Amino acid sequence: MARGTLVRRTRRGTFELRLPEYGLWLLRSLLPQLRTLLTEDDTSSPQLRRLFPTAYPDDPERDEEYWQLVRDDLVAGRLAAIDEVEQSLDARELTREQALAWMSAINAVRLVLGTLLDVSEQMDLSTLGPDDPDLPAYASYDFLSHLLDELVSAQ
Repeated sequence: MARGTLVRRTRRGTFELRLPEYGLWLLRSLLPQLRTLLTEDDTSSPQLRRLFPTAYPDDPERDEEYWQLVRDDLVAGRLAAIDEVEQSLDARELTREQALAWMSAINAVRLVLGTLLDVSEQMDLSTLGPDDPDLPAYASYDFLSHLLDELVSAQ
């Protein structure tokens, strides 16, 4: 994928978006799926393990108490970020608060997608063949990683 500038900070302190149509389509497709996972799935689901990592790996009872205290707030924050991105998908510029919501939502999608693909730091995506059935998912992961990097760098 050619790497272009997707996000640029303006002199006014806003963030100009230059997303290609496929990027908008990708976000419109994946964000509702993430919302469904968050609202219908148990946060202990393997798909969500990177979004909700174990707080106390050596103490299951303490870990359960922790999640009972924070789960609803964490899910509400992720859902609010998804809502903000969906509401601003057609915007040409984002406020700082919107850009932060974009970072949160995009990172959450990346974490779930990376979990499903079992992405690791040692992985070399250039070794995937054109007939690999997971190639579209890896390309989506790559695009989201690039977009997240640009949002973070623009801050």
